Amino acid sequence: MTKVAMIGLGRMGGPMARHVIEAGFEVSLFDISAASLEQFSQSVAAVASSPADAGRAADLACIVVFDDAQTIEVVSGNNGVLTTMQPGSVVTIHSTISPETLRLLADAGTRVGVAVIDAGISGGETGSNAGTLLTMVGGSAEAVALASPALMAFSKEIIHAGDLGSGLALKLARNATGYICMAAVHEAMQIATGAGIALSVLQHTIAETGVFDQALSPFMLGGPSPLTDNDPQSLRELLLHLQSLGEKDLDQALNLAKELGEDLPVTTATRQSFHSVTRL
Repeated sequence: MTKVAMIGLGRMGGPMARHVIEAGFEVSLFDISAASLEQFSQSVAAVASSPADAGRAADLACIVVFDDAQTIEVVSGNNGVLTTMQPGSVVTIHSTISPETLRLLADAGTRVGVAVIDAGISGGETGSNAGTLLTMVGGSAEAVALASPALMAFSKEIIHAGDLGSGLALKLARNATGYICMAAVHEAMQIATGAGIALSVLQHTIAETGVFDQALSPFMLGGPSPLTDNDPQSLRELLLHLQSLGEKDLDQALNLAKELGEDLPVTTATRQSFHSVTRL
């Protein structure tokens, strides 16, 4: 497999595309944002006019857009990749979407001989930039094998979790854990500030006792901290983005749990109050 279409070139997809290009694959690119495409102006990759154009000669299309609606549009819409990709090719869905949407897209792919598989990614922007994402895949062994060489361009490991939907389920379970921990840290912050304790002291205490380090990091650890950011607008945008992602992923986890007949009271409670986590 040598020809790869990269659809969605934002915070995650842009660095992923660069790694695929640097690995020597023939790459076509598409994003609705001119600014996202501009970063590749000096690249050897081809810029496509639509998802269909990007997928026309692709053996693999990697989809890295925001939500279900965008994923449906670029995969099975009127100008989606399935309208032009050839039988035997593969579409990997890196976006965190609902299991129902994934099945609908997989069925649409089957009708034209294209395998649509889920390929959730974890590691954030840091992992995307470094090419060290953990990629959790669900689908047939054949489709995963065809996609894996290109996926390894931006992954430290590919976990084949099982059949279609398994990678998504694994990603949702991981995400639910992270958001629940984040909510707990927020309540700890409320206690500390209410008692007049500096958040830096709380940070040090939690770090030294190994509690919730990963959940704490979006608020206080590593790189620019929203707690010390002097740009209120940037802080608001960051928190709104986090709230949107958190609510979407928690909804997906709860929808999957309902389908599986599982009761997740902590995740349910976290979803009900998650908007408060993104208010400092």
